[in-house]
Amino acid sequence: MSDLPEPISTSRLHPDADRLSDLGAASDAVLREQEQFLRSIYEGVNFSVFVCDVRENGDLYVAGWNPISEMDVGKRSADVVGKTLEEVFGPEQGGEIARRFRTCVERADVYTYEELRVFQGKERWFLTTLNPLKDCNGRVYRLVGTAMDITDRRLAEAAQRESEERFRLVAERTGQLIYDCDFQTGQILWAGAIASITGHSPEAFQQFGFEGWKERVHPDDLPDVMSRLERSLQLRLPYQVEEYRFRKADGSYIYVQDSGAFVENEAGEVYRMVGTISDITERKQAQVKLQQSETELRQKTQDLQETLIELQRTQSQMIQNEKMSSLGQLVAGVAHEINNPVNFIYGNLTYASQYIRELLDIIHLYQQHYPEPHSTIQERAEKVDLDFLMQDLPKLLASMKVGADRIQKIVASLRTFSRMDEAEMKVVDLHEGIESTLMILQHRLKPRPVPGTKGEECVAIAIEKDYGDLPEIECYAGQLNQVFMNLLSNAVDALEEELERRPGFEPKILIRTQRVGADRVCVAIADNGPGIPPAVQQRLFDPFFTTKPVGKGTGLGLAISYQVVVEKHGGDLRCLSAPGEGTTFEIEIPFVSGQTPESTQNSAPPVN
Repeated sequence: MSDLPEPISTSRLHPDADRLSDLGAASDAVLREQEQFLRSIYEGVNFSVFVCDVRENGDLYVAGWNPISEMDVGKRSADVVGKTLEEVFGPEQGGEIARRFRTCVERADVYTYEELRVFQGKERWFLTTLNPLKDCNGRVYRLVGTAMDITDRRLAEAAQRESEERFRLVAERTGQLIYDCDFQTGQILWAGAIASITGHSPEAFQQFGFEGWKERVHPDDLPDVMSRLERSLQLRLPYQVEEYRFRKADGSYIYVQDSGAFVENEAGEVYRMVGTISDITERKQAQVKLQQSETELRQKTQDLQETLIELQRTQSQMIQNEKMSSLGQLVAGVAHEINNPVNFIYGNLTYASQYIRELLDIIHLYQQHYPEPHSTIQERAEKVDLDFLMQDLPKLLASMKVGADRIQKIVASLRTFSRMDEAEMKVVDLHEGIESTLMILQHRLKPRPVPGTKGEECVAIAIEKDYGDLPEIECYAGQLNQVFMNLLSNAVDALEEELERRPGFEPKILIRTQRVGADRVCVAIADNGPGIPPAVQQRLFDPFFTTKPVGKGTGLGLAISYQVVVEKHGGDLRCLSAPGEGTTFEIEIPFVSGQTPESTQNSAPPVN
């Protein structure tokens, strides 16, 4: 332990100590006890204690300091006793300390201040207190000082000030209104972007508490805001309101978003809420504009889709019409070219039959009157088998007549199907169109080998007809015939696929016609195939939609059929189907079509 420095010995602290020492042994004991008490304080405190003598000329000399001072300064007390402050601390720092000490001497009173010092190469803050000691004449002859190291406190204060400044800057630049609401007093401490959000100055807005905040919430939004606040408070959940209207100083309303959290005391009771209010007016306006833009975009997209669908339909119709026109001209031309020679054959068959009968009668007469012909004739008759020839020749002519009849019917069906007058409406018999279509499809209805039987078993697609008593219909005959062709072809395709899956399956197509109401007719084409799934039914009449393999279907047949029936004839085309129960297409059209394409262009295909 360091010795108590000479300058603060008992005799030096008390100028009259020499006189007092003569008072006796009891007084000496008291002085020693006081000195021991002072030494324990001097050496035991955890802050610096130092003593500085003040000469009559005003010079300052270090009288000593305690062990804590030795650690702070880095110099022993014995090494600095009797030296000036400049000698101990250097001219610059020592001179500044000396000026502080002289100020205390001049004031002759306790002097406390904070100072930044550099000891042992480190900057440290001290809280210094100087106590002047006076002699009997009132002159300050000594300074006794203490210096507490407050570096940590000053660093904490600086950090706090820096944090508060950062918080203030962040709060202002984030554009949020920050609040701290005391539920017990109803007071709110506001911070952040007060002016930009509320329109009030920060000082003026501090007067608004909880009730003042409620008054600025739009009356229509306040019930919902308070309900959310009460519910969050009851459940101890974070408070959140996505948007409500808040009144500014000028009376205008802005949209804000409010978020907060509750603070509980030690008893678990909520007594405060802290949170932020953000101005979302621009975002709200952007959302409204975005919604308007999305609505306009959806409308434009829908219009574009409808235009595209209409364009596809028109294009497909034009393509189909062109194909049908070319096909009709081709079929009509072929039918005409076939019909002319067939008429020659068919017209001469009657005369040929008559001539052959007469020749055969003459041969019979020769055989009756000349039973023994010349040997040459006899040999020739045997060589050509005259008896068989006479029996078979009439049959041959009859067969030729049947073939000519068949060709005439095919030519008539081709002419009926092609309907060169399709550009105009005409009164026709629907049954004739159906029969002509069946005639053209006859090759697909004939018996075919059953899969898996190696040709030993054959099956044909049976056609059942249930024709009602229909009047003649005013329609586009060629286009309706194309509808019959599309529906019957699809039915045959479905039945052929079912035959591949079910060898014992018996395919059948039922065609039923009947009157519906007073002015409409219905043609139903039904098959007993696999049926159509509901998901496929929803798109049956979409252009270019097909379930057939690539190269086998174009997806235009049903779309064009729907267009012909609904738009051209003002009728209905319906599909009734269920998986495993077959499919039925119903065509319903009026006796006299009064519809135009424009009147039904927006109609949707009904599917059951």
